[in-house]
Amino acid sequence: MGRLVLINSVLDSQLVYIMSSLQLLPGFVKKIDSKCRSFLWSGKDSCAGAKCLVAWDRVCSDKGEGGLGVTDMMTRNTCLLLKLLHRLFTAVGSSWATWARGRVCLATLTGDLSSNHWMTLCALLPLYRSITTCLIKDGRSTAFWFDAWHREDDLSTKFPSLFSHAKKPEVSVRDVLETGLAAHLVPRLTSQAVAERDALQLVLDDVLLSEVPDVRHCPIAGARGNLHTGNLYRVMRSGEGVRSAEAIFVWRNQAPPRVRFFGWLVNNGRIQCRVNLARKKIVQDTTCEVCGQAPEDTAHTFLHCGFASSFWGALGVLIAPDCNNVLLSLLRPSTIPAKHYNMFILLCCWQLWKRRNAVVFRGERSPLATTMLLCRSEAGFWRSRLRHEDHQIVAVWCRALHVT
Repeated sequence: MGRLVLINSVLDSQLVYIMSSLQLLPGFVKKIDSKCRSFLWSGKDSCAGAKCLVAWDRVCSDKGEGGLGVTDMMTRNTCLLLKLLHRLFTAVGSSWATWARGRVCLATLTGDLSSNHWMTLCALLPLYRSITTCLIKDGRSTAFWFDAWHREDDLSTKFPSLFSHAKKPEVSVRDVLETGLAAHLVPRLTSQAVAERDALQLVLDDVLLSEVPDVRHCPIAGARGNLHTGNLYRVMRSGEGVRSAEAIFVWRNQAPPRVRFFGWLVNNGRIQCRVNLARKKIVQDTTCEVCGQAPEDTAHTFLHCGFASSFWGALGVLIAPDCNNVLLSLLRPSTIPAKHYNMFILLCCWQLWKRRNAVVFRGERSPLATTMLLCRSEAGFWRSRLRHEDHQIVAVWCRALHVT
């Protein structure tokens, strides 16, 4: 869909420079999201809420998780600021990083700097620590309790009882090794804390300091150590990384972008059927205008309407009774190849929707043979979107669509 491409490539990109150094105010982000939302659904500067078919949080989700992949501004702003923080810890030729290092302690970010911009970076320090590990050299830039410098977990997680007895949590590894662990703990320890102290002391006995700066690693960083915000954004937005079968069905095919967007609306139950229009107070009667037998919701439009049922029956496509998703409930018959089957279903649903609109807006009730002819004609155009070796699959579609 062209508007979706323009939002991600033009509207969002205009703010990259300022987001790389400053945190955007929530009110400003809200206005930008409003402009993007209006452009997506209406192509204008503003639009009524009734035209916004899907919630914006859902739109900003990854395509693999059922969204459209529109950039979330707050998350992207955080990623770009983390990239700036990563430069502070790792960059060698950065004038800003060199200037800041001379005024603060890298392990805790405390020092002479106290501006709002610096407080924003300090607030992101726990998140930055969670995506990096440290190799101890001089111990000056590594937080003793909060950085992961011994294996994969930080010491506050590995030794929680002992950490609860720490006098000053924000302290560097070098400070602890130079003054001794006991100097940073309260005098009286619980039995569990004593056991953890003894285990930690064995770890500290093996650490040797040098005058070489600590080395910080990030699994998301590139070969040269630069933090890739694109990878970081995907990690922060993906949650548990669960890919939905519905999203894979809609997006992993070669159908035209507008048809895949249409399939996404069908998946979310947000097409402009009469039930949805009645919910928005646009119409009063929800009865299907094609069959006049039942309320017209998404499932009825594509599965249970009399014309749709006869269409799928002619193709030998069975409807799963226990499936909540419209597209996934259309079971593949043996006459249709498994490869690109999702593309075939989108083709058929697209023509059913166009036939429904012809009935509603123009009063044209074309017979089943005409709809199948239109499907065959559309399939001929879609064949060019497939590889040459897959063209015979479209030929199989066309033979199946000759059924009358």
